[in-house]
Amino acid sequence: MAITKTTRVQRAEVYRAIDSTAESTLSEAWPAVMVVYEDVLDDPDDSELPVTATRVKHLSKFTITHGTDDDGNPTQSSAATVVTGEDQLVQDICGAVWS
Repeated sequence: MAITKTTRVQRAEVYRAIDSTAESTLSEAWPAVMVVYEDVLDDPDDSELPVTATRVKHLSKFTITHGTDDDGNPTQSSAATVVTGEDQLVQDICGAVWS
């Protein structure tokens, strides 16, 4: 039998904006979301399973990407955080607090 992985949201917390007076193009102007996921790995044929692992994700409205230009100078760009890969509950929460 194969190992199966089941993921569920254990909890999600919303934190107020760090600086509500910041420009709306900065993450600091928006609430942040912390999500605690619980992953369960199981195989009915393995007596040592299931195993549960907890992981935490911190989401902000914008994702900052650091890089370098052709001359080796540091660059920084910002884009809206994509949450489509998150649980639907997390997507709904982010949509509510980031609109």
